[in-house]
Amino acid sequence: SDDTDFQSLMVMDVVLFQRRPNISNNTPITKLEIGAVQENGNVAPLSTWTLESAYTSATNDMIEFVVDEEDLFPGLSCDQVQVVKILDGIDYGSRQVGGGKGPGNPHGEESEMLYYVDRGVVEGMHAGDGDGVDAGLTIDVVVNPNLEILF
Repeated sequence: SDDTDFQSLMVMDVVLFQRRPNISNNTPITKLEIGAVQENGNVAPLSTWTLESAYTSATNDMIEFVVDEEDLFPGLSCDQVQVVKILDGIDYGSRQVGGGKGPGNPHGEESEMLYYVDRGVVEGMHAGDGDGVDAGLTIDVVVNPNLEILF
């Protein structure tokens, strides 16, 4: 994928991406990450609070992801990441911020997007930057138990 592909992304697209190498310290691209395109056109990394299944069906075993507010703004621009692939078969949901309780969200009107990605995609092997150099990469999944909201 190249920058033109980045410009064609749509809000809510879930993508596999690699951070561009840092030229100043020769940091190589070594991992894939999963992210979602936000309203500002940038990609925000996705995190989960558990690797347990959110739900399963005869054909799917879905893991639930959310954008950590620490990663939301401004997100990562086309100068910072290379999109490797747009993922298909994503399910979406939402949840009330803060569980819909308390002074931060007293009426429950504030919500955040949830992204459901199949475990086979999350745990599978993927090609990297398209030139075959990084073939066989796995997705580096960020697990942050603090993102769980208990109702």
